[in-house]
Amino acid sequence: MDRFDRLVSRFDHWLGVMLDIMVITLAGLLLLLLNWAVFARFILNDSVSWGEELPAHLLAMLTFIGAAYLTRTNEHLGFDAVLRVMPAGMMRVVTAINLVLMGAFGAMLAWYGGIAAASFGARSLISIDAPMMLFRGAMPLGGALITLFCTVRFIGIVTGRIDALDLLPESDA
Repeated sequence: MDRFDRLVSRFDHWLGVMLDIMVITLAGLLLLLLNWAVFARFILNDSVSWGEELPAHLLAMLTFIGAAYLTRTNEHLGFDAVLRVMPAGMMRVVTAINLVLMGAFGAMLAWYGGIAAASFGARSLISIDAPMMLFRGAMPLGGALITLFCTVRFIGIVTGRIDALDLLPESDA
């Protein structure tokens, strides 16, 4: 393995660790906040002001960061059963085309998500004093990560450093 491969591998590892932490933190926070909101409303008979707004924004964040996470772990929605019956050369071509399309989607998500996130400027959530940009920034971040993952994998497929079988979902090994 040459120096560049080690660098990409190390970067991918740490990016994966960061995504793991982000997804687990967002999901855990969402779970805690929703349970507290239900507990406060039905047991304490005292509804919280952020009971709907904050969890909705956290769920949106989890959606976009989670999409990047699933792209990285090869668990995104796909028709891998079709790929499995193809010859190796055709599998590489179809995988490369798929990566280009997914990367283009990620780039559009990053671009237009960035425009949408910037349009909120310094506005805050209604129920708590948290900037909307914090929550809306997950869309361009998720799109940029999807594009990054797809670009690196496309280069790996084209150069032969990555086998198309390696990009099938992990659970199907």
